[in-house]
Amino acid sequence: MEQSEPIQFVRDLVNSHTLARCIHVVADLGVADALQDRPATAADLASRTGASSDALNRILRLLAAHGVFAVEPEGYVHTAASRLLRSDHPQSLQSFARMMGMPVIWNSFTELGTAAKTGMPALNWAELVQYFSDHPEEASLFNQAMVGKSGAVIPAVIEAYDFTQFRTVVDLGGGRGHLLRAILQRSPSASGILFDLPHVIADSQNNASERLRLQAGDFFVDPLPVADVYVLMEVIHDWNDERAAMILAAIRRVAPRHARVLIIETLVSDSPGPHFGKTLDVIMLAVTGGRERTVLEYEALLGAAGFRFDRVVRTRSQHSLVEAVVE
Repeated sequence: MEQSEPIQFVRDLVNSHTLARCIHVVADLGVADALQDRPATAADLASRTGASSDALNRILRLLAAHGVFAVEPEGYVHTAASRLLRSDHPQSLQSFARMMGMPVIWNSFTELGTAAKTGMPALNWAELVQYFSDHPEEASLFNQAMVGKSGAVIPAVIEAYDFTQFRTVVDLGGGRGHLLRAILQRSPSASGILFDLPHVIADSQNNASERLRLQAGDFFVDPLPVADVYVLMEVIHDWNDERAAMILAAIRRVAPRHARVLIIETLVSDSPGPHFGKTLDVIMLAVTGGRERTVLEYEALLGAAGFRFDRVVRTRSQHSLVEAVVE
């Protein structure tokens, strides 16, 4: 490798936050929604979104250089990547991009040095949950983001695992119930219980039905429902091992002998190369104080809580299902 190549490589990494912030900003402005199927100039898009024409042009020029939007003689046009920033895309990431750019989230990365020194984020997950409880508009955006980014994950999970074997499904920390609704649609004889914090359940009232019951509570404090299977999608990774063990112990206290636990997460690969699980692990370090885990780490965590690790079910997404049974 020539000397200039590592210099450029490291320089690009050092500045990579710039590109991320540009995506946050155009998502928050709604630029992708403002750009229809015909080319539009930066001036047109600025007029439609309330942005500065010059500033927006410079931001879009950078994004287009990386394949998010494209430039034609008549103006900017959509690419497959930029369409994901539209609110009407079936796999929209607009809310997710906006959420990652919210000051309360972005500031966590500004303070990553604190986490590097102490092992804990500047604002821990419990404090972040309280923040969202006190700021309902941002909490709503957070919930929308969780629904949006799971648009590709949920079909992969439903396709990979047979949920029809269960009569009662509890989705712990399931937000607006997007996963639980998909499970119930695939399993017409099953009923479900969505268990989450009161402010989350309050934002999910229109999801209740004859087969889907809402239950507000705190899994660190309140008794959990009895069920055949307990599903936790991107919940355990929010917490360190001690707190994660407490969640699993709460399930174990009420779980029948036949019950199963399904932890749906991005596993950390044991290979030395780049892997999304490693990136997400540092996001958890910065934002929640939690962590992503390897298969062996989940096996140990489950065993300590009284469950027997059974298997890992891979999906066509970056998520896997870690399945365990009552020991």
